[in-house]
Amino acid sequence: MIINQEILDELYLSAGSTRAEKAEKYVNSGNVNIKKVIYKNEKNFEIRSKVIGHGETYNVYIHVENDEIEDVSCTCEDYYSHFGTCKHILATAIEFNQNESYIRIFTGENNKNQNDIELYQKYHKQEEKYRNFKQLINTFYPSHNLEEKEQNTKNRIIPHSIKLVPELIYNSYLKTLKLEIKIGSKQLYKIKNFPEFYDRMKNKENYRYGAKLEFIHEKDAFEETSLPILKFILKYSEIIKYANNKVEPYSYYARPMEDRYITVSNTGMDELFEIFKNTNVNFYKDGIEENLLFLNQEPRIKFNIAEEGSKEYKLTPNIDIYGYDLIEGRDNLYFKLENTLYKCSENFKQTTLKLLQVFRENFTNQIIFPKKEIAQIFSIVFPKVKEQIETKELKQEEIEKYIPKDLFVKVYLDYNESNYITADIKFIYGEEEFNPLLEQNLNIPRDLAKEDETLEIFRKSGFMIEVEKARLILASEEAIYNFLETDIETYMKKFEVLATDSFKQKEIRRPKIGTLGVRVENNLLNLDLQNIDFDINELKEIMQKYHLKKKYHRLKDGSFLNLEENETFDFIEGISKGMDISYKELEKGQIHLPMYRSLYLDRLLKNVKGTNISKNKEYKDLVSKVEQKNCIQNIELPQNLNTNLRNYQKTGYEWLKVLDSYKFGGILADDMGLRENSSTTCNFTRLYTKYHRPKAKYCCVPKFTYTKLAERNTKIYSKLNFNCYSWK
Repeated sequence: MIINQEILDELYLSAGSTRAEKAEKYVNSGNVNIKKVIYKNEKNFEIRSKVIGHGETYNVYIHVENDEIEDVSCTCEDYYSHFGTCKHILATAIEFNQNESYIRIFTGENNKNQNDIELYQKYHKQEEKYRNFKQLINTFYPSHNLEEKEQNTKNRIIPHSIKLVPELIYNSYLKTLKLEIKIGSKQLYKIKNFPEFYDRMKNKENYRYGAKLEFIHEKDAFEETSLPILKFILKYSEIIKYANNKVEPYSYYARPMEDRYITVSNTGMDELFEIFKNTNVNFYKDGIEENLLFLNQEPRIKFNIAEEGSKEYKLTPNIDIYGYDLIEGRDNLYFKLENTLYKCSENFKQTTLKLLQVFRENFTNQIIFPKKEIAQIFSIVFPKVKEQIETKELKQEEIEKYIPKDLFVKVYLDYNESNYITADIKFIYGEEEFNPLLEQNLNIPRDLAKEDETLEIFRKSGFMIEVEKARLILASEEAIYNFLETDIETYMKKFEVLATDSFKQKEIRRPKIGTLGVRVENNLLNLDLQNIDFDINELKEIMQKYHLKKKYHRLKDGSFLNLEENETFDFIEGISKGMDISYKELEKGQIHLPMYRSLYLDRLLKNVKGTNISKNKEYKDLVSKVEQKNCIQNIELPQNLNTNLRNYQKTGYEWLKVLDSYKFGGILADDMGLRENSSTTCNFTRLYTKYHRPKAKYCCVPKFTYTKLAERNTKIYSKLNFNCYSWK
């Protein structure tokens, strides 16, 4: 045999049984035509052949060096789909190994080797026969067997020795950026299928890339410096894999994503820059290789103004306007100039780049303009890019009169008779002050760009021009509220803001009750609400907007109330709905409540923060007695009661006596086990209504009874281990 048995076994293993069977058929049919052989020995040789299959001819190449398969390739589709041994490659190896002519030439032996060949084929056929049986055994073989461990040890490499080398490929015409990766240690191999690489990492698979690279795909196998790009690769490889899984084969409308490289998106570009910043990366622009430095700063681009003859100036950049490329990220712009990729801000995009684009769009490296137009350069262009414009070649005393001074802005705020906000504005350059809304001829250099930015701030807030008075006016109620709530802070930071006393008095307020008074008078609760810091006569309209979750309410005096979550409004809402008090009654400022509302009112008062709450002694004593559960003990039944009560009925009577002692009053529901037509019920009902409150509206019953209310339920309160039901 002229091929080392281990090499041949490896090719068989890589091809698999199905391909091996077809390869042997090609050999037996004479479809393999070896064209060129370079042979040193069974461990060092090269073979080129043509294999005919299904009417097509495929070119095959095999290179073995130092008993390692250095390279194999074939022009068939099967090879390009999985980059492993196809049937044509295996057929070439078999044909070469058993060809009598080559055996005789390279070994000097004759047909006696035919017996070896036949034995070899017989051996492999027998191996194939029992392949399924061996797979069954291997599937259930203990995972700790020594042979497997030795194999894993053999395939494990030194930890942190595998590196990933990125290569970026940029097409300046299509504006596309692609990422390819080489992997290896001493020798690098290109990753030819990213979804497959993702699967290898996910499954911790052992894979052989070539003669000098085979390892188990684990994170620990990679160099520390390669881990960030590994994470990036796995993220986008997974996207490619699952996107392609959803594409139907041969679909006209949907095509699979390329899996040989990663197309870098805008988001991907931002991620890559963070990975590669301050390092060099192999970069191919239109096929030309560069070593690109990723630099986390903006390029130093300058524009020079110089005289061009006696009547003109010229403006020129310090770079070739055709020598840069722009790569868009999601959050940043990347400017490639020569061998450096710069990360640029939005400001660079809106200033320096805009100026550069004027040169590029007009296919010129210089812009000529007459000297009389120099003022426009300094009032419109210069303020935007003054750090980038150089005037060293000009006479400084000549151009100083064209450079505008810093712009200061004064704003005078007030309300007019319609409660609209008015703004009188003044622009100030040094000693010069003027109204920008009036047409006037000013012989001073002006920063027109900044003036426009200033007026844009007012426009965004909703201001309109009141032409007759040459001022700005804010008429929309919502715009006024937003201006007072948020925008005015921006104005105070950027401008000098002056406001009239009338304006200051109409700022946004957050409603608050100054003091609350609660006292007991004539067996009633008296609640004083007169110290609310807004006109209580507008309470109904305010509360309606509060229920609708409006942001604000504008009072009749023009000021605003902030209606977002507010304890004052929650308290008023609790009184109105919980106690069935109308807003009209609340607007009186004082309300009278029955005594049994004491506990509920006290609970509402506890949720009011930052308010001084005044309670008289009688109210405090009542609440304290109830909270401390100081019930009357040893209550006796009336002596003239002509009936026998059961124990739970006695408990009900005692409970009503407790309520009466608190001045709450109450009734006992009829379904405490008493039948409506029984004399006991009649006597019991007469008993309580005779001696106590015949018109009580409130029922409190112990929790440990099994009473059910026949009437409709409303709000439930829990104190003293009883349930209280209020009904109307």
